[in-house]
Amino acid sequence: MTYTTSLPKPSKPMPRVAVVGGGIMGGMTAASLRLKGADVTLFDPHPMGTGPGASIDTGRSFRVHYGQDETLMAMALQARRLWEHWSQEWGTNLLHGTSKVLVEKAGDASAKESWKAMRRLGLPADRRGREELAHEWPGFVADMATIDRLGGVLDPSDILPRLSPWLQKRGVRFKGAALDVSSQWVASAEGKEMFDVVVLTAGAWTQQWLDVPMDVTRQELVYFDAGSLGSRLDALPVFSNMASGFYAIPTAKDGRIKVANHHPGPSGHPDGDDRQVAPEFEARARQFLSLHLPELSEARVMRRYVCFYSGTSDRDFILDQMDDGMVLGCGFSGHGFKFAPLIGETLANMALGRPSDIPLDRFSAHRPSLRGELSKLAV
Repeated sequence: MTYTTSLPKPSKPMPRVAVVGGGIMGGMTAASLRLKGADVTLFDPHPMGTGPGASIDTGRSFRVHYGQDETLMAMALQARRLWEHWSQEWGTNLLHGTSKVLVEKAGDASAKESWKAMRRLGLPADRRGREELAHEWPGFVADMATIDRLGGVLDPSDILPRLSPWLQKRGVRFKGAALDVSSQWVASAEGKEMFDVVVLTAGAWTQQWLDVPMDVTRQELVYFDAGSLGSRLDALPVFSNMASGFYAIPTAKDGRIKVANHHPGPSGHPDGDDRQVAPEFEARARQFLSLHLPELSEARVMRRYVCFYSGTSDRDFILDQMDDGMVLGCGFSGHGFKFAPLIGETLANMALGRPSDIPLDRFSAHRPSLRGELSKLAV
């Protein structure tokens, strides 16, 4: 899969495509559509990179490890190559490759499974004990961990402000909120506009228009002051523990470490939420941070926030074309951001009737695993 940044010369009328939802998924879909020669209109009530959507933050984890799931690992590698493309296109390093550390606890096999899978596929991964971890990252404490050397940090607050003007420069039209949608039209304050196909990437708002089997859950975030680490913060990896669900993402540019939990929280919705973090959760987040970086046990809290997962029961995405022709991308379950350029490419290909590079049956909106009890807490 390769990108060219020059727009093709149309030999026939360009297909007119609407993208409803202007977060990272909608933005990357619009970019891919434009590069493939489509005429694109993007609907969202907020300027890209602002508002209450899921793409708003200062740090997202990138990783290749997914236990024994070689499909997601291959997709992560494809996405990593595309992030490298966009880094070259914009002249800046979008993926800060500080590695991803998966802490292993007694009785928790996920870290070791990830190490085995990455090594089997010839990918750079290490398994290290306490002394080796502390030597590489002074002050970091864990008895045993797998190191995904392809991991690191993506920064939405850097990526979306670059993506938006790039799209505008290449002729993507930005419009306000979509009031109603169908497979071939979008109604907004300007009236109803017809399209050849509509792509819906509206995140938590998807269910306004489609009966999609996914849950919107409330996820608490606590940002701790890590400035006392000095230059060590620049090299500090993302670290997590699969069993507990807790993870930490350092963002050196603002001197913080974000701590949150990947397991689905209680049901909620971004509309009208007070975004207040419970003291009990903050205490658990501090405990996790203190366990692995004891010198930050008394670190000042710089921000408290609540984001929202749009999650499926099997934690896989929904990437599908409905019977009426609408293209749907949703259910990213808290681990979709890293895949955004690949998902954009996939949804664009669907909209234009082109083949996909990923196994779409797995991400069907009609797969049986979407209907029923939650089968996975995290992936």
